[in-house]
Amino acid sequence: MNQVQTYPIGPGVTLKSFVDPAFKTMRLSVNMLVPLRAATAAGYALLPSLLGRATREFPDYTALGRKLARLYGASLGSAVSRAGEYQVLTLSAGGISSRYALGGEDMFGELTGLLLSALLTPLTDSQGLFPQEGFLQEKRQQLEQKDAERSDKILYAHQRCHQLLFPGCPAGLDRLGSREEIEALCREEMTSAWQTLLKEARFEIFTLGDCQPDVELFRERFAGLGQPLALGAVERPLPERAERVTEIQPLSQSKLAMGFRVQAKAEERLLFQLMSAVLGEPTSSKLFLHVREEQGLCYYCDSSFSWVTGSLFVESGVEIQALDQAETAILAQLAALQRGEITREELESARLYLLHGLRTVGDSLHRVESWYINRAFDLPGQTPEQAAEQLMKYTWQDVAEAANRLVPAGVFRLKGSES
Repeated sequence: MNQVQTYPIGPGVTLKSFVDPAFKTMRLSVNMLVPLRAATAAGYALLPSLLGRATREFPDYTALGRKLARLYGASLGSAVSRAGEYQVLTLSAGGISSRYALGGEDMFGELTGLLLSALLTPLTDSQGLFPQEGFLQEKRQQLEQKDAERSDKILYAHQRCHQLLFPGCPAGLDRLGSREEIEALCREEMTSAWQTLLKEARFEIFTLGDCQPDVELFRERFAGLGQPLALGAVERPLPERAERVTEIQPLSQSKLAMGFRVQAKAEERLLFQLMSAVLGEPTSSKLFLHVREEQGLCYYCDSSFSWVTGSLFVESGVEIQALDQAETAILAQLAALQRGEITREELESARLYLLHGLRTVGDSLHRVESWYINRAFDLPGQTPEQAAEQLMKYTWQDVAEAANRLVPAGVFRLKGSES
């Protein structure tokens, strides 16, 4: 994988460039990281889609769509995610490399101009407000996304379990804000939210693929913007007992989400990911082989680990009458892992599973970006190759020791009811 070059643009702005001519495309993104707060979450979450729907030069979907079509089907997109106690607000542009443009267009210059125009000089009306029609459309779509996530029972169970692990703190908040907070948004407050975001966010800018960034242009356009926020993992005391909640809905299949907390150092991230893989990620894992296949207790049974929040989740879909039995079986496999009952095949299969993910980071521009966004919270300079080298050093004893540090923190049971 080619080396990522880092350019300091300002105290709160960093540009990372990943140049690889093997790609026929390019991607440019501006990621704005802000502390996740109940008072600002809904408004900030609405901003990326509101900014990305039009520009002053192309003031509606039709005009912007025609411009993107002339740029060989280029795209202008937005996203909102959560990383620990931070919101990550993303505005991005993508298209073909300039060397494939039939008319000799400067594709990187065109995409940069569109993206920076949308972000820094957005479309506003005579009152200096975002247009009413666009605001109402994006607000409605954000509400629809909230409803869709509630209808996705796997996602809903995960979110409810996540809230149990982090009650009353930023890590437990929804990245989109609550439905009530979204409904309460008014157009007049969005311009102020945009101006505050530009001043207070930490900017992580990426140029990826077959393109070379104009570093001085970014320094000029982002001068005076951003704050040098220090990123890190969630630092909260471990719980004394696990919170348990059972919710009943008219479903034919129940969902079980179990959460565990741990206090881990940044350099231990890969160790806990390896532990999670041995427990329940690939088809060679304990949960898949013993709980799903041998005992037939669930339709799926997976684990995942987040270093930023120091949390391990075990999630499964089970029959209504099998909830208790499935929970007992999952805990039995975790206990076996803690006792060091790890076969060579389980350990090496889990290691290969993670190594494959590390070795394919450079195959996708989006994966490269995700890798280095995540590294901003712990080891900024670590490459996938360095992570793979570190992963090879862990033994089954290390994995068992990591498992013994897990503290039960929450159990959410979405119990189906046939009535």
